[in-house]
Amino acid sequence: MRTLIDRHGGVLMGFLVARIGEEAEDMYQETWSRVSRGIPGYDDRGSFRAWLFQIARRQLIDHHRRKGARVQLVLTEDEVHPADSAAAQPDQALAAQQISHALDHALRAMDPNMAEVVRWRLVDGIPFKEIAARQDIPLNTALGRMHRGLKRIRRDLIAAGLMNEGSTP
Repeated sequence: MRTLIDRHGGVLMGFLVARIGEEAEDMYQETWSRVSRGIPGYDDRGSFRAWLFQIARRQLIDHHRRKGARVQLVLTEDEVHPADSAAAQPDQALAAQQISHALDHALRAMDPNMAEVVRWRLVDGIPFKEIAARQDIPLNTALGRMHRGLKRIRRDLIAAGLMNEGSTP
């Protein structure tokens, strides 16, 4: 078990911290506890890492359900700090803030699995193969979720007047 923790622990902790911050340590411990209980039934047909992240992802979903909230999928305006990069242009800072709010709204309205694919790809830059492995889904399903998610974002940006009908996000 020590070898598995050494190999995958850092990535798992980063994954959890990015999603729940200070509460990550408890969930990290619980994830490894569930892994140790599940090892006897692990069939070794797929990637261990994908199995590990599936356990962590399910815990995150349960955690947010218990709290009565959806997983936060985009950065909040406090984390984005649009004014820092556009201090000399207040209109750009306002536009960045409006786009951030529209994206947040679109992602929160999506199915959590779809929003997670969009976030992992656009925010974290994770390749689709790894996204599919993390969600334990076929690659084409991950690609389809991304496609539908981007269509939703585009529709919401157009509705908010932040994008023209003919342009691309």
